[in-house]
Amino acid sequence: MNVNTERLKTAAVTASIAAWLVATAAGQLPENRFDNLLRRGRWQIPVPNWRFFGPNPGVKDNHLLYRDITDGRPGDWTEVEITRDRPWYALVWNARNRSPKALFDASQDTISRSVAFGPELRLVTLGSGYQLLSRYIQRHLPHAEGASHSQFMLMQSYLNAPGDRQINPVFVSVEFPLTEDATPDAAAFPLAA
Repeated sequence: MNVNTERLKTAAVTASIAAWLVATAAGQLPENRFDNLLRRGRWQIPVPNWRFFGPNPGVKDNHLLYRDITDGRPGDWTEVEITRDRPWYALVWNARNRSPKALFDASQDTISRSVAFGPELRLVTLGSGYQLLSRYIQRHLPHAEGASHSQFMLMQSYLNAPGDRQINPVFVSVEFPLTEDATPDAAAFPLAA
């Protein structure tokens, strides 16, 4: 009987890679029941841990609100819908997620910069997230008639208990003009509260 060694090697490598992929997929399940099984035993299969949310899952929802300033008086806050309901095929193809993802990332960047820089509001406004949010509000959202400036606020909400949602304001921008450039003058930077 003539055994082709190349076919045997190819079959062994293919079976090993397939088994490792199955073990990796099992290691990514939300339950941890396979984690110990894969790490103990004679072979101790080394699988990466790429769980979807990583080690620190997000537990807070971001909210973007804006208001227009007309004749020096601020209007009511209006919430901008960041996330939308997903269609059934979004598991495979979700091209409509790019814009909401950009707003979410810009919100996260602005929040993290505001935490890092504290009262130095000017350093927060120089961030790409702040610039994206202010220009998005300036150019793509409807504004009150006669409004000369606008302002945005970032809030976070989370479930405190079943049926009890806690909402906290996290950041309030400076007023920025609705014409030309959304970057405020250096004199417009009060210390953040």
